[in-house]
Amino acid sequence: MTNPYGYDFWIYVPNKGAAIFFLVAFFISAAIHSWQCYRYKSVRITGLFVASGFLYVVGFALRVNGAFGNYDELGPYVVSVALIYVSPPLLSLANYDILGRIFYYVPYLSPMAPGRVLSTFGLLSLVIEGINGVAASFIANPKSDPTIGSALMWAALVLQIAIIISFLVIAGCLHRRCVRAGISGAPGIQKNLTTLYISVGLILIRTVYRGVEHSVKVVLSTEWPFYVFEATLMLINMCMWNVRHPAPYLPADITTYLARDGVTEVRGPEPPKDTRPTIVKVLDPWRIADLCRGREKPGDKISQEFEQGGNEFAPSDSVRLRSMSSRGGEEQQQGLERRPRELV
Repeated sequence: MTNPYGYDFWIYVPNKGAAIFFLVAFFISAAIHSWQCYRYKSVRITGLFVASGFLYVVGFALRVNGAFGNYDELGPYVVSVALIYVSPPLLSLANYDILGRIFYYVPYLSPMAPGRVLSTFGLLSLVIEGINGVAASFIANPKSDPTIGSALMWAALVLQIAIIISFLVIAGCLHRRCVRAGISGAPGIQKNLTTLYISVGLILIRTVYRGVEHSVKVVLSTEWPFYVFEATLMLINMCMWNVRHPAPYLPADITTYLARDGVTEVRGPEPPKDTRPTIVKVLDPWRIADLCRGREKPGDKISQEFEQGGNEFAPSDSVRLRSMSSRGGEEQQQGLERRPRELV
Protein backbone atom coordinates (compact mmCIF):
# COMPACT_ATOMS: atom_id res chain seq x y z
CA MET A 1 0.00 0.00 0.00
CA THR A 2 1.51 3.35 -1.08
CA ASN A 3 1.67 6.11 1.53
CA PRO A 4 -0.84 8.75 0.30
CA TYR A 5 0.63 11.36 2.65
CA GLY A 6 3.93 11.50 0.79
CA TYR A 7 6.25 11.29 3.80
CA ASP A 8 9.57 9.47 3.53
CA PHE A 9 9.45 7.86 6.98
CA TRP A 10 6.74 5.27 6.44
CA ILE A 11 6.84 3.84 2.94
CA TYR A 12 3.27 2.66 3.45
CA VAL A 13 0.54 3.43 5.98
CA PRO A 14 0.93 0.80 8.74
CA ASN A 15 -2.10 -1.42 9.23
CA LYS A 16 -3.76 -0.54 12.55
CA GLY A 17 -5.32 -3.93 13.26
CA ALA A 18 -2.19 -5.96 12.51
CA ALA A 19 0.05 -3.68 14.57
CA ILE A 20 -2.29 -3.87 17.58
CA PHE A 21 -2.65 -7.65 17.26
CA PHE A 22 1.10 -8.28 17.31
CA LEU A 23 1.56 -5.74 20.11
CA VAL A 24 -0.86 -7.70 22.30
CA ALA A 25 0.39 -11.13 21.16
CA PHE A 26 4.05 -10.40 21.88
CA PHE A 27 3.11 -8.89 25.24
CA ILE A 28 1.25 -12.05 26.25
CA SER A 29 4.12 -14.31 25.15
CA ALA A 30 6.72 -12.14 26.89
CA ALA A 31 4.61 -12.04 30.06
CA ILE A 32 4.35 -15.85 30.06
CA HIS A 33 8.13 -16.11 29.55
CA SER A 34 8.58 -13.78 32.53
CA TRP A 35 6.43 -16.05 34.68
CA GLN A 36 8.30 -19.13 33.44
CA CYS A 37 11.63 -17.52 34.33
CA TYR A 38 10.30 -16.99 37.84
CA ARG A 39 8.69 -20.45 38.03
CA TYR A 40 11.77 -22.37 36.86
CA LYS A 41 14.41 -19.87 38.04
CA SER A 42 15.74 -19.92 34.49
CA VAL A 43 16.35 -16.24 33.81
CA ARG A 44 20.00 -16.86 32.90
CA ILE A 45 19.11 -19.03 29.95
CA THR A 46 15.59 -17.97 28.93
CA GLY A 47 15.67 -14.34 30.02
CA LEU A 48 16.57 -13.43 26.44
CA PHE A 49 13.06 -14.47 25.39
CA VAL A 50 11.66 -11.94 27.84
CA ALA A 51 13.97 -9.19 26.58
CA SER A 52 13.23 -9.93 22.93
CA GLY A 53 9.48 -10.12 23.54
CA PHE A 54 9.29 -6.75 25.26
CA LEU A 55 11.49 -5.15 22.60
CA TYR A 56 8.90 -6.32 20.08
CA VAL A 57 6.15 -4.88 22.30
CA VAL A 58 7.74 -1.43 22.32
CA GLY A 59 8.51 -1.66 18.60
CA PHE A 60 4.93 -2.49 17.68
CA ALA A 61 3.56 0.10 20.12
CA LEU A 62 5.47 2.76 18.18
CA ARG A 63 4.25 1.20 14.95
CA VAL A 64 0.69 1.62 16.23
CA ASN A 65 1.57 5.26 16.88
CA GLY A 66 2.49 5.63 13.22
CA ALA A 67 -0.59 3.74 12.08
CA PHE A 68 -2.84 6.31 13.74
CA GLY A 69 -1.60 9.20 11.64
CA ASN A 70 1.73 10.22 13.16
CA TYR A 71 3.56 9.74 9.90
CA ASP A 72 5.90 12.71 10.31
CA GLU A 73 7.47 11.64 13.62
CA LEU A 74 10.94 10.44 12.76
CA GLY A 75 11.99 9.40 16.26
CA PRO A 76 9.23 6.81 16.88
CA TYR A 77 9.69 5.46 13.36
CA VAL A 78 13.44 4.92 13.78
CA VAL A 79 13.07 3.36 17.23
CA SER A 80 10.26 1.07 16.03
CA VAL A 81 12.29 -0.23 13.09
CA ALA A 82 15.43 -0.63 15.22
CA LEU A 83 13.75 -2.57 18.05
CA ILE A 84 11.91 -4.91 15.70
CA TYR A 85 15.13 -5.48 13.75
CA VAL A 86 17.29 -6.21 16.82
CA SER A 87 14.94 -8.66 18.54
CA PRO A 88 15.56 -11.81 16.42
CA PRO A 89 19.33 -11.82 17.14
CA LEU A 90 18.43 -12.09 20.84
CA LEU A 91 16.30 -15.12 20.02
CA SER A 92 19.29 -16.62 18.21
CA LEU A 93 21.45 -16.02 21.29
CA ALA A 94 18.85 -17.84 23.38
CA ASN A 95 19.12 -20.80 21.01
CA TYR A 96 22.90 -20.84 21.34
CA ASP A 97 22.61 -20.78 25.13
CA ILE A 98 20.11 -23.65 25.17
CA LEU A 99 22.33 -25.81 22.95
CA GLY A 100 25.26 -25.10 25.27
CA ARG A 101 23.13 -26.24 28.20
CA ILE A 102 22.33 -29.49 26.36
CA PHE A 103 26.07 -29.99 25.80
CA TYR A 104 26.60 -29.67 29.55
CA TYR A 105 23.90 -32.33 30.03
CA VAL A 106 25.79 -34.90 27.91
CA PRO A 107 29.40 -33.60 27.94
CA TYR A 108 30.83 -37.00 26.98
CA LEU A 109 29.11 -36.64 23.59
CA SER A 110 29.57 -32.90 23.11
CA PRO A 111 31.31 -31.98 19.81
CA MET A 112 32.70 -28.77 21.36
CA ALA A 113 33.23 -27.26 24.80
CA PRO A 114 29.76 -26.46 26.23
CA GLY A 115 30.87 -23.10 27.58
CA ARG A 116 32.09 -22.00 24.14
CA VAL A 117 28.79 -22.37 22.27
CA LEU A 118 27.23 -19.06 23.33
CA SER A 119 30.48 -17.07 23.25
CA THR A 120 31.57 -18.39 19.85
CA PHE A 121 28.30 -18.01 17.99
CA GLY A 122 27.45 -14.83 19.89
CA LEU A 123 30.73 -13.21 18.84
CA LEU A 124 30.24 -14.22 15.21
CA SER A 125 26.70 -12.83 15.29
CA LEU A 126 28.03 -9.57 16.77
CA VAL A 127 30.46 -9.23 13.88
CA ILE A 128 27.64 -9.78 11.40
CA GLU A 129 25.45 -7.19 13.11
CA GLY A 130 28.36 -4.76 12.80
CA ILE A 131 28.54 -5.41 9.06
CA ASN A 132 24.79 -4.88 8.85
CA GLY A 133 25.16 -1.55 10.63
CA VAL A 134 27.84 -0.35 8.21
CA ALA A 135 25.73 -1.53 5.28
CA ALA A 136 22.67 0.32 6.59
CA SER A 137 24.70 3.53 6.92
CA PHE A 138 25.78 3.28 3.27
CA ILE A 139 22.21 2.66 2.16
CA ALA A 140 20.71 5.49 4.25
CA ASN A 141 23.37 8.10 3.46
CA PRO A 142 22.55 9.83 0.14
CA LYS A 143 26.20 10.83 -0.25
CA SER A 144 27.36 7.21 -0.17
CA ASP A 145 27.29 4.60 -2.89
CA PRO A 146 24.21 2.43 -2.19
CA THR A 147 25.68 -0.48 -4.16
CA ILE A 148 28.40 -0.82 -1.50
CA GLY A 149 25.74 -0.96 1.19
CA SER A 150 23.79 -3.58 -0.75
CA ALA A 151 26.92 -5.68 -1.26
CA LEU A 152 27.76 -5.53 2.44
CA MET A 153 24.18 -6.45 3.33
CA TRP A 154 24.29 -9.53 1.14
CA ALA A 155 27.73 -10.46 2.48
CA ALA A 156 26.32 -10.28 6.03
CA LEU A 157 23.36 -12.39 4.94
CA VAL A 158 25.61 -15.09 3.49
CA LEU A 159 27.73 -15.13 6.64
CA GLN A 160 24.66 -15.32 8.86
CA ILE A 161 23.29 -18.25 6.87
CA ALA A 162 26.69 -19.93 7.18
CA ILE A 163 26.58 -19.49 10.95
CA ILE A 164 23.07 -20.92 11.13
CA ILE A 165 24.11 -23.93 9.04
CA SER A 166 27.18 -24.44 11.26
CA PHE A 167 24.96 -24.30 14.33
CA LEU A 168 22.64 -26.92 12.84
CA VAL A 169 25.60 -29.13 11.90
CA ILE A 170 26.94 -29.03 15.47
CA ALA A 171 23.50 -29.68 16.95
CA GLY A 172 23.00 -32.50 14.44
CA CYS A 173 26.39 -33.96 15.36
CA LEU A 174 25.34 -34.14 19.00
CA HIS A 175 21.98 -35.61 18.02
CA ARG A 176 23.66 -38.28 15.91
CA ARG A 177 25.98 -39.23 18.76
CA CYS A 178 23.04 -39.44 21.14
CA VAL A 179 21.19 -41.72 18.71
CA ARG A 180 24.23 -43.99 18.46
CA ALA A 181 24.53 -44.03 22.25
CA GLY A 182 20.85 -44.89 22.59
CA ILE A 183 19.94 -41.85 24.71
CA SER A 184 18.33 -39.59 22.11
CA GLY A 185 14.87 -40.30 23.53
CA ALA A 186 15.61 -38.52 26.82
CA PRO A 187 13.30 -35.47 27.09
CA GLY A 188 16.18 -33.12 27.80
CA ILE A 189 17.70 -34.06 24.45
CA GLN A 190 14.84 -34.99 22.14
CA LYS A 191 12.40 -32.25 23.04
CA ASN A 192 14.92 -29.43 23.25
CA LEU A 193 16.80 -30.37 20.07
CA THR A 194 13.56 -30.70 18.10
CA THR A 195 12.43 -27.28 19.27
CA LEU A 196 15.85 -25.85 18.45
CA TYR A 197 15.70 -27.16 14.89
CA ILE A 198 12.32 -25.55 14.33
CA SER A 199 13.39 -22.29 15.95
CA VAL A 200 16.56 -22.02 13.87
CA GLY A 201 14.56 -22.81 10.73
CA LEU A 202 12.13 -19.96 11.47
CA ILE A 203 14.99 -17.54 12.09
CA LEU A 204 16.69 -18.67 8.87
CA ILE A 205 13.56 -17.91 6.83
CA ARG A 206 13.32 -14.52 8.49
CA THR A 207 16.98 -13.83 7.71
CA VAL A 208 16.53 -14.60 4.02
CA TYR A 209 13.46 -12.36 3.95
CA ARG A 210 15.43 -9.45 5.40
CA GLY A 211 18.07 -9.87 2.72
CA VAL A 212 15.46 -9.89 -0.04
CA GLU A 213 13.71 -6.90 1.53
CA HIS A 214 16.82 -4.74 1.21
CA SER A 215 17.33 -5.73 -2.41
CA VAL A 216 13.83 -5.85 -3.90
CA LYS A 217 11.93 -2.55 -3.72
CA VAL A 218 8.55 -4.22 -4.24
CA VAL A 219 9.07 -6.27 -1.08
CA LEU A 220 10.30 -3.25 0.88
CA SER A 221 7.31 -1.14 -0.14
CA THR A 222 4.74 -3.83 0.70
CA GLU A 223 3.58 -4.45 4.25
CA TRP A 224 2.24 -8.00 4.21
CA PRO A 225 5.66 -9.71 3.73
CA PHE A 226 6.83 -7.99 6.92
CA TYR A 227 3.92 -9.41 8.92
CA VAL A 228 4.26 -12.88 7.39
CA PHE A 229 8.03 -13.40 7.40
CA GLU A 230 9.03 -11.22 10.36
CA ALA A 231 6.21 -10.74 12.86
CA THR A 232 4.37 -14.04 12.42
CA LEU A 233 7.46 -16.27 12.30
CA MET A 234 9.05 -14.66 15.35
CA LEU A 235 5.75 -14.80 17.28
CA ILE A 236 5.52 -18.52 16.48
CA ASN A 237 9.08 -18.90 17.74
CA MET A 238 8.29 -17.10 21.00
CA CYS A 239 5.10 -19.07 21.62
CA MET A 240 6.77 -22.37 20.74
CA TRP A 241 9.31 -21.84 23.52
CA ASN A 242 6.41 -20.97 25.84
CA VAL A 243 4.88 -24.36 25.17
CA ARG A 244 8.14 -26.33 24.98
CA HIS A 245 10.12 -24.47 27.63
CA PRO A 246 13.56 -26.08 28.16
CA ALA A 247 13.75 -25.68 31.94
CA PRO A 248 11.59 -28.69 32.98
CA TYR A 249 13.81 -31.05 30.99
CA LEU A 250 17.27 -29.88 32.01
CA PRO A 251 19.02 -30.25 35.40
CA ALA A 252 19.53 -27.51 37.93
CA ASP A 253 23.29 -27.24 37.51
CA ILE A 254 26.00 -28.05 35.00
CA THR A 255 27.50 -30.82 37.15
CA THR A 256 24.42 -33.03 36.72
CA TYR A 257 24.75 -35.24 33.67
CA LEU A 258 22.61 -37.74 31.85
CA ALA A 259 23.99 -41.23 32.43
CA ARG A 260 24.70 -43.67 29.62
CA ASP A 261 21.40 -45.45 30.25
CA GLY A 262 19.51 -42.35 29.10
CA VAL A 263 17.28 -42.45 32.18
CA THR A 264 19.39 -41.71 35.24
CA GLU A 265 20.86 -38.35 36.09
CA VAL A 266 24.18 -38.43 37.97
CA ARG A 267 26.22 -35.74 39.62
CA GLY A 268 29.81 -35.67 38.51
CA PRO A 269 32.91 -33.48 38.54
CA GLU A 270 32.98 -29.83 37.62
CA PRO A 271 33.46 -29.32 33.87
CA PRO A 272 37.16 -28.65 33.20
CA LYS A 273 37.95 -24.99 32.58
CA ASP A 274 39.58 -23.85 29.37
CA THR A 275 42.84 -22.20 30.49
CA ARG A 276 43.99 -21.19 27.02
CA PRO A 277 44.43 -17.48 26.13
CA THR A 278 41.21 -15.71 25.15
CA ILE A 279 42.27 -15.16 21.54
CA VAL A 280 43.02 -18.87 21.16
CA LYS A 281 39.62 -19.79 22.62
CA VAL A 282 37.89 -17.53 20.10
CA LEU A 283 39.88 -18.71 17.08
CA ASP A 284 39.84 -22.40 18.01
CA PRO A 285 36.71 -23.20 20.08
CA TRP A 286 36.81 -26.85 18.98
CA ARG A 287 40.43 -27.28 20.15
CA ILE A 288 41.51 -28.55 16.75
CA ALA A 289 45.13 -27.57 17.51
CA ASP A 290 45.12 -29.79 20.61
CA LEU A 291 43.68 -32.69 18.64
CA CYS A 292 46.41 -32.31 16.01
CA ARG A 293 49.02 -32.42 18.77
CA GLY A 294 47.41 -35.53 20.22
CA ARG A 295 46.25 -33.84 23.41
CA GLU A 296 43.01 -34.72 25.14
CA LYS A 297 40.05 -32.39 25.06
CA PRO A 298 38.94 -31.04 28.47
CA GLY A 299 35.72 -33.01 28.24
CA ASP A 300 37.61 -36.29 27.91
CA LYS A 301 37.97 -36.54 31.69
CA ILE A 302 34.23 -36.62 32.10
CA SER A 303 33.92 -39.06 29.22
CA GLN A 304 36.46 -41.35 30.89
CA GLU A 305 34.48 -41.19 34.14
CA PHE A 306 31.49 -42.62 32.31
CA GLU A 307 33.52 -45.15 30.37
CA GLN A 308 35.20 -46.38 33.56
CA GLY A 309 32.10 -46.69 35.68
CA GLY A 310 31.42 -42.98 36.07
CA ASN A 311 27.72 -43.77 36.44
CA GLU A 312 28.43 -45.14 39.88
CA PHE A 313 28.65 -41.89 41.81
CA ALA A 314 27.46 -41.75 45.41
CA PRO A 315 24.03 -43.38 45.63
CA SER A 316 22.57 -40.25 47.18
CA ASP A 317 23.61 -38.33 44.08
CA SER A 318 21.79 -40.59 41.65
CA VAL A 319 18.23 -39.62 40.80
CA ARG A 320 15.67 -40.90 38.33
CA LEU A 321 14.28 -38.62 35.68
CA ARG A 322 10.62 -37.93 36.25
CA SER A 323 8.26 -39.21 33.60
CA MET A 324 6.70 -36.61 31.31
CA SER A 325 3.30 -37.18 32.85
CA SER A 326 4.56 -36.39 36.33
CA ARG A 327 6.53 -33.24 35.59
CA GLY A 328 3.64 -30.97 36.40
CA GLY A 329 2.51 -32.97 39.41
CA GLU A 330 4.30 -34.53 42.32
CA GLU A 331 7.99 -33.66 42.58
CA GLN A 332 8.97 -36.82 44.47
CA GLN A 333 10.75 -39.84 43.07
CA GLN A 334 12.32 -42.67 45.01
CA GLY A 335 11.94 -40.77 48.26
CA LEU A 336 13.81 -37.68 46.98
CA GLU A 337 11.98 -34.38 46.86
CA ARG A 338 12.59 -32.51 43.60
CA ARG A 339 12.26 -28.75 43.42
CA PRO A 340 11.71 -26.78 40.22
CA ARG A 341 14.92 -26.92 38.28
CA GLU A 342 17.05 -23.80 38.23
CA LEU A 343 19.25 -23.18 35.22
CA VAL A 344 22.45 -21.49 36.33
